[in-house]
Amino acid sequence: MRAWLAVALLAVAPGCRTGPSPATPARLRIAVTLDDLPWQGATAPGETRMQATRRLLEALRARGVPATGFVNCDRIEPGEPILEAWLAAGMDLGNHTSGHLDLNRTDLDAWVADVESCHAVLARLGPRAVHWFRYPMLHEGATEERRAAAAAAVRRLGYAPAHVTVDNSEWILGGAYSRALKRGGDPAVQRALGERYVQHVAAAVAHFDRLSREALGRSIPHVLLLHANALAADHLGAALDALEGQGATFVSLEEALADPAYAAPERYVGPKGLSWLYRIHPELLERARRWDDDQADALQKQVDALDARP
Repeated sequence: MRAWLAVALLAVAPGCRTGPSPATPARLRIAVTLDDLPWQGATAPGETRMQATRRLLEALRARGVPATGFVNCDRIEPGEPILEAWLAAGMDLGNHTSGHLDLNRTDLDAWVADVESCHAVLARLGPRAVHWFRYPMLHEGATEERRAAAAAAVRRLGYAPAHVTVDNSEWILGGAYSRALKRGGDPAVQRALGERYVQHVAAAVAHFDRLSREALGRSIPHVLLLHANALAADHLGAALDALEGQGATFVSLEEALADPAYAAPERYVGPKGLSWLYRIHPELLERARRWDDDQADALQKQVDALDARP
């Protein structure tokens, strides 16, 4: 079973280094964010989305990890208090549009209306402000004009963009996990996917922290992108423990985004959804982006093999 899960983690090619000496200790700080609230995909047989959410939130609370959940408001089901549970657990929420519309493929006015629609829903949760916005698929606009217009609409509603440094492909595993649950569940498959999830998230953090040190000369507080799904409900705790084992401490999204790196000029313009490190240092794309693509390809091959099993 585990043979098909083995993947060699590709090393990042050495690059120009500036700033502190490699001997200078630096803390690994991570802000955890989860997209596509209230829920993405299937739950375990007999388990409601609310019950699964409680398990996900308990994995965070038990470890004292602050997190921000980004809401697709069209996913909200009447009478299902998942967002209220996030707030009651001390977590933050952000706007992820109502329908998860792709800015690259949607009329700009329709896209803005979708952001505004979710804004109206979130405003009804109470006086606690929702400060953050995340672009679906991290697509910020394929041209300077579209990017500027979308950013202006987001600012007009009072949001700050929730940039991501640790982008990754755990969504591929999440889809396979959901399909396994829809088939009635398979403990061996779920365990194998969970182990790969932990490995992949830890490797992605290490990869982007290396890039931060190379491009900026230091380890910045990272923003990790995950998804609110059954894979996270079952295995997020193990992933957080693995990151803590790498020396990570967990910070709020607000603390992470206060770092000057997130105010750096955005130099990438194009259709791709990218880590903020690639956006402010697009010269990294030709070299370092291969790691991301190879990871996604390997995960997809593993999942395809799993889905083909009788």
